[in-house]
Amino acid sequence: MIPLPSKSVASKVSLLIVLVMTLFAAVVLSAGLLMNNHITGTREKLELELQDQALVEKLHSESQAVVSDLRAYLAFGREQFLNEFLHRQQTFGEMLDQVSGRFQSRDYGEKYTDSWDAIREAWSNYRNSSAIVIELKKNGDMEKIEQMSSTTTTGSVTEMSRNFNTILAAQTESVERWLDDNRRRTDLLILLPLFAVAGAAAAGLLLVIYLRSSVISPIIRADRAVNQIAGGEYVELAVSSRHDELGRLERGINIMSRELKQRHDALQESNKELIDQRDLLEAQNEEISAQQIEQQEMLFKLTDRERELELISSYQEKLAGHVEMRAFLDHSVTALLQALHQDSAVLIAPNPETSEYDVIYAYGYPEGAVPASFKELFGPSRRTLAEKQPLYRNRPLDSDERGIHGGYAYARDQYYPLLDEQSSPIGLLLLTAYGANEENDTQHRLAYGLVRQFALAFTAQMTNEERRKQAYLLEELNEELSQERDGLQQQRDLVRRIVESIHEGMVMCDRNGRIVFSNERMNEMFGFDRFAGSSVLDFCRYLEAGMPGKTRLCDFTEAVMNGSMDELQERFTISREDGRERHYELYVNAIPDPVEHTPSYLFVFRDRTSEEMADEMKNEFISIVSHELRTPLATVLGFMEILLHRDIAKEKQKKYMETIYKEANRLSNLINDFLDLQRMESGKQTYQMVPANLSAIVRDVAEQWQGKHNHRAELHIEPDVFVTADIDRMTQVMHNLISNAVKYSPDADKIVVKLRKDEEHAVVEVRDFGLGIPEDAKEKLFSKFYRVDNSDRRQIGGTGLGLAIVKEIVDSHNGTLSFDSELGQGSTFRVRLRTYSVSGLGGKVVIIEDDENLSKLIAVAFEKLQSPTVRIRSAEDAILSLRDTSDRAPLLCIVDIQLEGAKSGWDFITELLQHPVYSGTPVIVSTVLEPPKHFLETETGKFLRKPFTIDRLLELASGLMERTPHQASVVFPVQDEAAVAAALEQKGLRVADLKINRDTIEVEVKKHDRDE
Repeated sequence: MIPLPSKSVASKVSLLIVLVMTLFAAVVLSAGLLMNNHITGTREKLELELQDQALVEKLHSESQAVVSDLRAYLAFGREQFLNEFLHRQQTFGEMLDQVSGRFQSRDYGEKYTDSWDAIREAWSNYRNSSAIVIELKKNGDMEKIEQMSSTTTTGSVTEMSRNFNTILAAQTESVERWLDDNRRRTDLLILLPLFAVAGAAAAGLLLVIYLRSSVISPIIRADRAVNQIAGGEYVELAVSSRHDELGRLERGINIMSRELKQRHDALQESNKELIDQRDLLEAQNEEISAQQIEQQEMLFKLTDRERELELISSYQEKLAGHVEMRAFLDHSVTALLQALHQDSAVLIAPNPETSEYDVIYAYGYPEGAVPASFKELFGPSRRTLAEKQPLYRNRPLDSDERGIHGGYAYARDQYYPLLDEQSSPIGLLLLTAYGANEENDTQHRLAYGLVRQFALAFTAQMTNEERRKQAYLLEELNEELSQERDGLQQQRDLVRRIVESIHEGMVMCDRNGRIVFSNERMNEMFGFDRFAGSSVLDFCRYLEAGMPGKTRLCDFTEAVMNGSMDELQERFTISREDGRERHYELYVNAIPDPVEHTPSYLFVFRDRTSEEMADEMKNEFISIVSHELRTPLATVLGFMEILLHRDIAKEKQKKYMETIYKEANRLSNLINDFLDLQRMESGKQTYQMVPANLSAIVRDVAEQWQGKHNHRAELHIEPDVFVTADIDRMTQVMHNLISNAVKYSPDADKIVVKLRKDEEHAVVEVRDFGLGIPEDAKEKLFSKFYRVDNSDRRQIGGTGLGLAIVKEIVDSHNGTLSFDSELGQGSTFRVRLRTYSVSGLGGKVVIIEDDENLSKLIAVAFEKLQSPTVRIRSAEDAILSLRDTSDRAPLLCIVDIQLEGAKSGWDFITELLQHPVYSGTPVIVSTVLEPPKHFLETETGKFLRKPFTIDRLLELASGLMERTPHQASVVFPVQDEAAVAAALEQKGLRVADLKINRDTIEVEVKKHDRDE
């Protein structure tokens, strides 16, 4: 960049602008800073006053809460209200000392001294009188309480409230005063921009005046001179004595004007010579142009003729070689339109079936514009077919046919008859040209010849189309026959599969009783293969041989086959070789043959054994339930009747009531067993799967049965065997097993309960020394309502639901239930569950969340950050894992509050904070609940409300995990430096530094010398 001269216009203007703006900015900035400092000071004082006012309001509200708690206790006498009063009383006293001390430390605190002294004095009186009132309440002396309330306590409360209102009124007045002062200063600050705008306007006006006189006026004179020179004038400016850019511009314009005048004179001389040469060249050019126009016209005629011949040749080629009519019309009609320079075409042919005229093909029209058929033809169309001669008509176009730009006004329609080889009309071809003029005779002859060729080709194509349709119909007919054959085959196979898949046995025989068909089910039920081809009566005799008692199955069958009976429905029972009975039901129906009019007979055998067993189980269930329900009900009703209608001694009343309670409890347990089993079978039973100490569960349940029914429980239990289970349901399992062991060993005096570990499984065994289980009952032992039916068990009550419930619960825990039994020697029931394995938490991000999808999403997010994670569903699981972790601390804990199991996320956090090593582990509380009232976020504890984004979670987690732990300091509220140092030395802590504050000594300590 070339530096400007020191006396240039640009340097002068720049210097002037810089000086004006610098001076103006200095004035505005100084005024703004001054006003801002005043407003900032006022705002700080106002905020401090508002904070103090909020503290006084909170303290006033707390005093009213204390009075309300005491009044609630006096009114209702509940210990909860007394405890809340004592707690609030202590809290209020501490708050009163803090707030009054805060006011004394302020520079304006003197004006509130009297009010605070009055409040403290009234509070002291109220606290002393409240202690007396509480003692009176405990003694029940309400009259003295009312006297003290009217003389002492109410006056103290009123005095405190009045002084609180005095302080709040004074603070409100002070706040309004500061607000007025701040408002006045803000108004002055608002005027500052107006002063700035006025100053800027004045400076701009002075600058404009200077620029107008020293810069703009010379430029306007120079511009006027340049415009005159551009208009053909030659002028010279009066040269001033300026030596800046404007002076050089004036001198340059004068030099340019003189140079232009000299060049203009030279150009005029050259122009005269060029005019003479141009006239000669124009005469020669006109002669050459005439010759070129004549040659171009000849070339255009030859090109048009060649194009027409090519179009005609292409059209003739497209008249043959097509299989389908549609392809023939698509190619031939478009080629005809190109050869004749037409725009649209409609092909119409008579329909011999309907006596109408069908539109066979249309080209150049929008869809739906041409009807599919015409009932009659009129005008030129009818004349063309009748006279067998083409007709031509011109017509004006409507608005839709005028084209995109509306440039067409007329259309020319050409009607051509289509004649076959015998000159009979077979159709009509309408060609239309838009914006066309009248054609000559040559074009008419050419069009008529091409249309004649199209008519012959169309006739041949129609013949081929008819033949093709006939062939297609024959092919379709053959395909339909094949499909019908395949359909019949598929139907036959389907019927066969259906017959083979049904659970009933089916046999078909002819009118003479010869078996012609049987399904596989018959062979499974009766071994029917040996009767194939024989008579159905032989099979009936075979069945009668296995039926107990005398039956008439063969007689009934013969009656159906000879027409005496229309149908047969008979139930029968067959005794097998193994002694078991099978129950069947037989249906026989006659099936008429529509061809030969002779009936066939269908025998259907249905196995009813399971239904009979279900009826037996139902009857047994009704019997058991009626017995089990009636027995306790009868006892309850009997003793209740005695209590209602007789005078009985208190000792007997108590004994009767205990019996009633025992029987009612028995009845409730019975109903609960029914409901539990129903919930389990319907899938509505929910399980709270948590790490459970199976050793404690087994021991607690066994201790409850210790000594009942004169049985001693001998325990062999390994300590601290944990499994993942529902504690309530597992307790129910142990109660049922031990109850059965006691119930079915009436002559024994003990049972044995064992718990041991078997590799990765926990095995619980309950052994009795009683009746044992017969072999025929072992398969049904876990069936509901099943009870072994023999004489030595009839006196033992029960519904047969206990083991069924145990089986359902163990299966839901992915465990196994088995037993060993020897008749007369006792039984051992065995429950096998997988032991609980603790998750290691060291050096990992711990995700404690029972929502599987959210837990997986969080884990995937941290895995992308290459942070190892562990997912846990319950607080119990997390607490056990934390206690078992002995290496590194967890990186971070993300804890949901509402979890599976009895414990919540707060229980885990409490355990973590009490851990001697891992208490500083950062925690993110993730929950849909609001944070607790007294919850405060810390450097290691954050609260994240659901729903949240993964980005927000990762942001919080990164901040917590990247936090650098600072060296801890211990604060001792003791002013004796030597005593503090000596006490720490005794504990093995060496003092590194002492910092004496106003009320405390802050001590920095180190455990070992190597920490230096």
